[in-house]
Amino acid sequence: MLTKDFKEIFYAQLVSITGGLLAGSFLAFALDKIYLIPGFFILLPGLLDMRGSISGSLAARLSAGLHLGVIKPRMLINKIVLGNIKAVFLLTAIISFLIGLVAYFVSNLVFNVNYPKIILISLFAGLLANVVEVPMTILLTFWLFSRGYDPNNIMGPYISTSGDIITVLSLLIAVMII
Repeated sequence: MLTKDFKEIFYAQLVSITGGLLAGSFLAFALDKIYLIPGFFILLPGLLDMRGSISGSLAARLSAGLHLGVIKPRMLINKIVLGNIKAVFLLTAIISFLIGLVAYFVSNLVFNVNYPKIILISLFAGLLANVVEVPMTILLTFWLFSRGYDPNNIMGPYISTSGDIITVLSLLIAVMII
């Protein structure tokens, strides 16, 4: 007989695998645009990893607060949640900017390509992904907890997957806008 935790983790991993394939498909369809952006493939792994790390930490902090009773399941907006939202946006802005700088300097030094817009693309894509991912993370964490699930079992793979998809789409939108 499978335990409840095993089932939660198993289904979350299935979603993660499927989502990873979906994010890769989005990239494959946009290769013609991506090849034209110097430093894009330097930028991509950093932004994907950042999204999972920051949103995953947010989900873990919210879940811990819910389990400890510091955050009430019926109060989505409170001082602790707002503080976490501010921290997530600040971290995303700083890290996206730094990732953009690294992509710019590596492209410039290694490939001798001067494309400073890569910094703006990184910053815009990171913040755009946050606008979608943060509310989704908060709502799903609270929803899972209120339904009797352990968000710690489910949110990690879910955040990694949704973060990959949202980051790839945000990058493509940023490329088209900038």
